Amino acid sequence: MQYVLAVDGGGTKTHCMLYNLERQEADLLHFGATNHEILVGGLEEMRQRLRDMTGQVMTRNNIEVKDIAYSVWGMAGLDTKSQHAIINGFIKELGFKDFTLCNDAYLCIKAGLETGYGICLLNGTGYNVAGINHEQKVFQVGGQFEITGDFGGGLLLGKEAVKTTFMNLFRYRTETILTRMVMDEYEVTCQYEFMDRVTDWANSGKMPIPHIAKCVFDAANAGDLQAVAMLERMAEEYALSVKTLLEELSFDDEQIEIVLAGSLFTKGWSDIHLSALQCKLKAYIPQKQFALRMLEQPPVIGALSWALEKHSIDHPLSTARNVMKNISKGSKRST
Repeated sequence: MQYVLAVDGGGTKTHCMLYNLERQEADLLHFGATNHEILVGGLEEMRQRLRDMTGQVMTRNNIEVKDIAYSVWGMAGLDTKSQHAIINGFIKELGFKDFTLCNDAYLCIKAGLETGYGICLLNGTGYNVAGINHEQKVFQVGGQFEITGDFGGGLLLGKEAVKTTFMNLFRYRTETILTRMVMDEYEVTCQYEFMDRVTDWANSGKMPIPHIAKCVFDAANAGDLQAVAMLERMAEEYALSVKTLLEELSFDDEQIEIVLAGSLFTKGWSDIHLSALQCKLKAYIPQKQFALRMLEQPPVIGALSWALEKHSIDHPLSTARNVMKNISKGSKRST
């Protein structure tokens, strides 16, 4: 029997789906983080986790690597050529020969857009902008947090909220809606306790910084001008990245589809950042029109669709979506 393997590797969780091409059955394994930027042990820990993950899914299905005809690996934290070379080596060490390795943002395009090409704006734990055009050429902007000047993603937005709260308490000497919300999240009433609680909780892992990002949206909805400015700045950074992407990657379409992925886009906490994004896109790229699509499918569907496409299966996206639908109904294994 032949199989394809689809992997969506993230900073909090990883989906690994094995699909039996003959029986048209799937096994979805829910695994932990595989983003080397998040893991304490970095790339070496990622290497071991990939080995553990693939070992689990193959053992419980009683198959070997040689039974897998093609695999697609969409990995968060994969942003440079050197990282690609290292992780590519990890996958080859596991015995895989025919595979596609890419940043996880590309999976969202394959999962969310019927055409299989377009742009993804990823706004989850981290930030990323990626594109695939008609010719299946790809380009990516950002993904290295402060190093690449990203302003988006829960980790950076959470840090910005904490920094702004500190500035309000100890430099501007003013109390704002955002300040109060962040202090409430950290369960402090006195400004002098603030940084002790922030650092103590960070060391204990009790309050992950991305969780604080929600305060920015809530404060913006309540009219906090600092929070509104953060969301508008985030929108501008995404629009500028799209502009750069289109200068590097040609699209013939007059209207380009953009899939919005990641919890900071899809949770619907505020319309402010979406309205600002549309305005900024129009301002920076007036010659194009954009259709924004919220990602409603798990990105692993994009990995499976891509693997089926590479294996010359007809209607790969609809097949991949049906596979996930069957798993959701409990007719296939998912643990």
